[in-house]
Amino acid sequence: MPETTPEAQFRELVRGIGNLTPQERLVGAFVSVRDIPYGRPNSPDPFDVLQRNRGTGKGKHILLKFLLTSLGYEVEEFWCKHDLTKMPIRPWPDALREFLDEPITGFHDFLKVKIGDRFVTVDATFDKALVSLGFPLLTWDGTTDMTLPVHAEETFPVEPPIDDHKRRLAASLPPAMQERRKLFLKAMKRWIEEERAHMQA
Repeated sequence: MPETTPEAQFRELVRGIGNLTPQERLVGAFVSVRDIPYGRPNSPDPFDVLQRNRGTGKGKHILLKFLLTSLGYEVEEFWCKHDLTKMPIRPWPDALREFLDEPITGFHDFLKVKIGDRFVTVDATFDKALVSLGFPLLTWDGTTDMTLPVHAEETFPVEPPIDDHKRRLAASLPPAMQERRKLFLKAMKRWIEEERAHMQA
């Protein structure tokens, strides 16, 4: 009987792209993680993301970093400060329209992977299926910087552990914005899950 543990899934993923060219390995790793459905639970455990086949940007990027480092690449984690009301969803959904009256600060994580002598931006947050909801299709050629799917007001390195840093960043916001941020993220994830259910019906 074949192994079905998340550790075995991970080893199989590495084996599946290990014999490709360097560029194909990078693209293969990216696509494998990108198309894990975006959504709750918000787990930082890469094996949990694999086992559930679900994760938020943080969990998916921790998995992608683990995958890329297993392939021998140096990877760094970064934050992008942005306005959640300018998320790249076209058209903007009615379920989130109530949040458009004022900006909401968010912190979006992404990776930089060292290719040759420079670090290249990569972001696997939103899966391909979300294109039907108005999200952009995230693509990467394995050699050059990706354009982030959110408008960056500022970028800066993650201070590990990522969960602690995220909590500090959120706590630095005014209390009213902290609450609006929580409500927005909860509403966006609920909307995505409801739409996924319709897609699969």
